[in-house]
Amino acid sequence: MNKMTDWIETEGSPFIIIELKYADEWNGREDYDSVCRITDYMGKIDRDNHAILVMGDEPMAVRIIQQEGQILIIRWMYAPNLNAVDRLLESDIIEGLEPIEEIQVEWNSNQLVLFDSLYRFCEAPIKMYMTLQATYCVIRTYLYKRDDIALIIHSIQQ
Repeated sequence: MNKMTDWIETEGSPFIIIELKYADEWNGREDYDSVCRITDYMGKIDRDNHAILVMGDEPMAVRIIQQEGQILIIRWMYAPNLNAVDRLLESDIIEGLEPIEEIQVEWNSNQLVLFDSLYRFCEAPIKMYMTLQATYCVIRTYLYKRDDIALIIHSIQQ
Protein backbone atom coordinates (compact mmCIF):
# COMPACT_ATOMS: atom_id res chain seq x y z
CA MET A 1 0.00 0.00 0.00
CA ASN A 2 1.36 3.43 -0.87
CA LYS A 3 1.54 6.25 1.63
CA MET A 4 -2.11 7.20 1.76
CA THR A 5 -3.13 10.80 2.19
CA ASP A 6 -6.44 11.31 4.01
CA TRP A 7 -6.07 7.77 5.38
CA ILE A 8 -4.85 6.98 8.87
CA GLU A 9 -3.60 3.76 10.42
CA THR A 10 -2.93 2.46 13.89
CA GLU A 11 0.08 0.51 15.07
CA GLY A 12 -2.11 -2.60 15.19
CA SER A 13 -4.76 -1.69 17.74
CA PRO A 14 -8.39 -0.79 17.06
CA PHE A 15 -9.59 2.76 16.50
CA ILE A 16 -12.13 4.16 18.93
CA ILE A 17 -14.65 6.98 18.49
CA ILE A 18 -15.49 8.93 21.61
CA GLU A 19 -17.09 12.25 22.41
CA LEU A 20 -14.45 14.94 22.56
CA LYS A 21 -15.52 16.01 26.05
CA TYR A 22 -14.81 12.47 27.38
CA ALA A 23 -11.67 11.76 25.35
CA ASP A 24 -9.29 12.63 28.18
CA GLU A 25 -10.89 9.90 30.30
CA TRP A 26 -9.61 7.18 27.94
CA ASN A 27 -6.60 5.51 29.56
CA GLY A 28 -5.04 3.81 26.55
CA ARG A 29 -3.30 0.60 27.59
CA GLU A 30 -5.26 0.48 30.87
CA ASP A 31 -8.59 0.44 28.98
CA TYR A 32 -7.34 -1.77 26.17
CA ASP A 33 -8.93 -5.04 27.40
CA SER A 34 -12.43 -3.60 27.00
CA VAL A 35 -11.66 -2.78 23.36
CA CYS A 36 -10.32 -6.24 22.59
CA ARG A 37 -13.64 -7.81 23.62
CA ILE A 38 -15.33 -6.26 20.57
CA THR A 39 -15.41 -8.83 17.79
CA ASP A 40 -17.82 -7.12 15.38
CA TYR A 41 -16.70 -4.59 12.77
CA MET A 42 -18.19 -1.86 14.98
CA GLY A 43 -19.04 -2.35 18.61
CA LYS A 44 -20.13 -0.15 21.49
CA ILE A 45 -18.81 0.09 25.03
CA ASP A 46 -20.93 1.96 27.56
CA ARG A 47 -18.86 3.71 30.22
CA ASP A 48 -19.93 6.23 32.85
CA ASN A 49 -23.09 7.20 30.93
CA HIS A 50 -21.38 7.71 27.57
CA ALA A 51 -20.70 5.51 24.55
CA ILE A 52 -17.37 4.56 23.05
CA LEU A 53 -17.40 3.00 19.59
CA VAL A 54 -14.73 0.45 18.73
CA MET A 55 -13.72 -0.56 15.22
CA GLY A 56 -13.24 -4.26 15.79
CA ASP A 57 -12.08 -7.15 13.64
CA GLU A 58 -8.59 -6.29 12.46
CA PRO A 59 -6.77 -2.97 12.12
CA MET A 60 -7.31 -1.32 8.75
CA ALA A 61 -6.45 2.06 7.28
CA VAL A 62 -9.36 4.48 7.75
CA ARG A 63 -10.67 7.51 5.89
CA ILE A 64 -13.59 9.70 6.93
CA ILE A 65 -15.89 11.28 4.37
CA GLN A 66 -18.40 13.82 5.66
CA GLN A 67 -21.48 14.11 3.49
CA GLU A 68 -24.75 15.91 4.02
CA GLY A 69 -26.78 13.91 6.53
CA GLN A 70 -24.18 11.18 7.04
CA ILE A 71 -20.55 10.46 7.74
CA LEU A 72 -18.84 7.54 6.04
CA ILE A 73 -15.94 5.81 7.72
CA ILE A 74 -14.17 3.81 5.05
CA ARG A 75 -11.90 0.94 6.14
CA TRP A 76 -9.43 -0.47 3.61
CA MET A 77 -9.37 -4.28 3.52
CA TYR A 78 -7.63 -4.61 0.16
CA ALA A 79 -7.37 -2.85 -3.19
CA PRO A 80 -4.80 -2.64 -5.97
CA ASN A 81 -4.07 1.04 -5.32
CA LEU A 82 -5.33 4.30 -3.90
CA ASN A 83 -6.72 5.54 -7.22
CA ALA A 84 -9.04 2.54 -7.52
CA VAL A 85 -10.53 3.27 -4.10
CA ASP A 86 -10.76 7.03 -4.77
CA ARG A 87 -12.66 6.40 -8.03
CA LEU A 88 -15.05 4.11 -6.18
CA LEU A 89 -15.68 6.70 -3.47
CA GLU A 90 -16.81 9.26 -6.08
CA SER A 91 -20.08 7.30 -6.41
CA ASP A 92 -22.71 6.36 -3.82
CA ILE A 93 -20.77 3.32 -2.68
CA ILE A 94 -23.40 1.91 -0.29
CA GLU A 95 -26.30 2.16 -2.73
CA GLY A 96 -27.78 -1.31 -3.17
CA LEU A 97 -25.77 -2.85 -0.32
CA GLU A 98 -27.45 -4.47 2.66
CA PRO A 99 -26.07 -3.58 6.10
CA ILE A 100 -24.30 -6.39 7.93
CA GLU A 101 -24.43 -4.66 11.34
CA GLU A 102 -26.35 -1.82 12.92
CA ILE A 103 -25.78 0.14 16.14
CA GLN A 104 -27.84 2.96 17.62
CA VAL A 105 -25.99 5.55 19.67
CA GLU A 106 -27.24 8.40 21.82
CA TRP A 107 -24.39 10.84 22.41
CA ASN A 108 -24.29 13.63 24.99
CA SER A 109 -22.72 16.03 22.48
CA ASN A 110 -22.11 16.19 18.73
CA GLN A 111 -18.29 16.59 18.80
CA LEU A 112 -16.51 13.25 18.29
CA VAL A 113 -12.90 12.20 17.87
CA LEU A 114 -11.40 9.04 16.41
CA PHE A 115 -7.98 7.82 17.54
CA ASP A 116 -5.85 4.72 18.24
CA SER A 117 -7.20 2.96 21.35
CA LEU A 118 -3.71 2.01 22.50
CA TYR A 119 -3.00 5.63 23.44
CA ARG A 120 -4.42 8.13 25.87
CA PHE A 121 -6.09 10.91 23.89
CA CYS A 122 -3.37 13.45 24.69
CA GLU A 123 -0.67 11.03 23.48
CA ALA A 124 -2.39 9.76 20.33
CA PRO A 125 -0.24 10.57 17.30
CA ILE A 126 -3.22 10.96 14.95
CA LYS A 127 -6.72 12.19 15.72
CA MET A 128 -9.65 12.76 13.35
CA TYR A 129 -12.53 14.98 14.43
CA MET A 130 -16.18 14.69 13.41
CA THR A 131 -19.16 16.92 14.06
CA LEU A 132 -22.59 15.31 14.02
CA GLN A 133 -25.74 17.21 13.15
CA ALA A 134 -27.62 15.45 15.95
CA THR A 135 -26.73 13.56 19.13
CA TYR A 136 -28.67 10.43 18.13
CA CYS A 137 -27.43 8.38 15.22
CA VAL A 138 -27.70 4.99 13.59
CA ILE A 139 -24.47 3.42 12.37
CA ARG A 140 -24.86 0.83 9.65
CA THR A 141 -21.91 -1.28 8.56
CA TYR A 142 -21.58 -2.49 4.98
CA LEU A 143 -19.14 -4.85 3.31
CA TYR A 144 -18.18 -3.70 -0.18
CA LYS A 145 -16.47 -6.58 -1.99
CA ARG A 146 -16.05 -6.49 -5.75
CA ASP A 147 -13.30 -7.85 -7.97
CA ASP A 148 -10.04 -6.75 -6.37
CA ILE A 149 -11.43 -4.19 -3.89
CA ALA A 150 -12.84 -4.85 -0.43
CA LEU A 151 -13.87 -2.14 2.02
CA ILE A 152 -15.77 -1.99 5.29
CA ILE A 153 -18.01 1.07 5.34
CA HIS A 154 -19.61 2.49 8.48
CA SER A 155 -22.37 4.95 7.64
CA ILE A 156 -23.24 7.28 10.53
CA GLN A 157 -26.75 8.46 9.71
CA GLN A 158 -28.16 11.33 11.72
